[in-house]
Amino acid sequence: MTKKARIIYSVVVGFSALYNFTLPLHPDEAYYWVWSRNLQLSYFDHPPMVAYLIKMMTLLGQHEFVIRLVSVFCVAGAAYLVYRLAEDMFNSRVAEISLGVFLFMPLVQSGFIVVTPDSPLVFFWTLTFYCFYNYVFREKRKYIYLAGIAAGMLLLSKYTGVLLLGSLFFYLTFSKKRKLFKRPELYAAGVLALLVFLPVIIWNYQHGWASFKFQFSHGVADKKVFNPSALGEFIASQVMVFNPVFATGFLILFIKNIKDVIKNKYLYLLTWPFAFTLLFFVYNSAFKKAEANWAGPAYITAAIILAYWIDKHKLKKFFIAGLIMAIFLIIVMRFPEFIPGYPEQAVLKKDFYGHNFIYSEASQYLGPGIILSDSYQNASEAQFYLKGRPEVYIITQTRYSNYNLWSKEVKENIENGEIKEAIYIGASDKKDELLTYFDDVYLLDRIKYNGRFVQRLFYVYRCYN
Repeated sequence: MTKKARIIYSVVVGFSALYNFTLPLHPDEAYYWVWSRNLQLSYFDHPPMVAYLIKMMTLLGQHEFVIRLVSVFCVAGAAYLVYRLAEDMFNSRVAEISLGVFLFMPLVQSGFIVVTPDSPLVFFWTLTFYCFYNYVFREKRKYIYLAGIAAGMLLLSKYTGVLLLGSLFFYLTFSKKRKLFKRPELYAAGVLALLVFLPVIIWNYQHGWASFKFQFSHGVADKKVFNPSALGEFIASQVMVFNPVFATGFLILFIKNIKDVIKNKYLYLLTWPFAFTLLFFVYNSAFKKAEANWAGPAYITAAIILAYWIDKHKLKKFFIAGLIMAIFLIIVMRFPEFIPGYPEQAVLKKDFYGHNFIYSEASQYLGPGIILSDSYQNASEAQFYLKGRPEVYIITQTRYSNYNLWSKEVKENIENGEIKEAIYIGASDKKDELLTYFDDVYLLDRIKYNGRFVQRLFYVYRCYN
């Protein structure tokens, strides 16, 4: 890295790591932390990589900051590889700009804060692409084997990693590099990827392909009924997560330089993961709501493409304008408390707050019985913030999650009378439903949290048989 790049890289990564000291666990982070306490070959919601990384990181301690080091290292690693790719393909100036575009992307900034399956997805996506590039253009055969291992790790992170593999397949098919299909090491790399991914296949086989079915139905509409509202919302979200200035400029530059994309061997390769991934989700969003982060990996290579054009066409003012917009969005995202009159419904980090207070207060009611909650998010926050970090279960109706598997035996033991006492702590008043499992259910407390941006009310019930 150049000196300028090292300074930018160190400041952004260091600031992001320190900022994470200020936030309690997000409900999704708590859920993946619970996974790390119950290691499996895979899970209902996602593959297991995020749980494995959290498990390794928390050997240093069970603290929010330590857990989030997973996201910091993953995003920082991806940023470093983006720089290396741009420098090797073009020059150090393009690499510096690529690093700036990538690190200041709103989606990447949020990626530093929250640990999700997207954290390892971004890193292994970039690593797989980096190794593939070195194999194809630098003719270093060892890199295709590394790409195979990285691709397996990619699929262990999140199923959408298959989109990168699909895009690279189509790249080889429609480029002058199609002769590589004749090389045996390409297929050996595929076998390596499959072997690394095998634990997820085994878990799904043992559980009736539950995770595969869930994720497919979650992301793809069963009936293709055009939904213009969902499509418009998704496109608008992509403009925001990439950066409105950079997204608008990228679209204009892409249209103007389409011949350059086709003729330039590096731009052509970089375009496939971007276009294939984004168009896949744009198409699906026309029929079913798609989350803003789903297409996030598309912008890894898009950052390098944009940086190349900024350097080639001397668009310094455009680049500065994009950075100013990025800094503004980062301030709004990270520090809404310093913005007078900022509407609470627009505060992105409000979901972090209140759970630590709620469960600290609820700890006084813990007794000899088991702990129950009402959703996988609340059950996970309870496990992290309740005194002693006890196991928490869900027996009432809720969105299906891994808790349904973990709580199955407990539910049966309550029904057959082996478990006679429980404490319920949840945001939903589940008294009537609890009475179908217990003879007596009475209210111990209503715990309220009144923060600036979010208010919470939780019910605490004692249950007896």
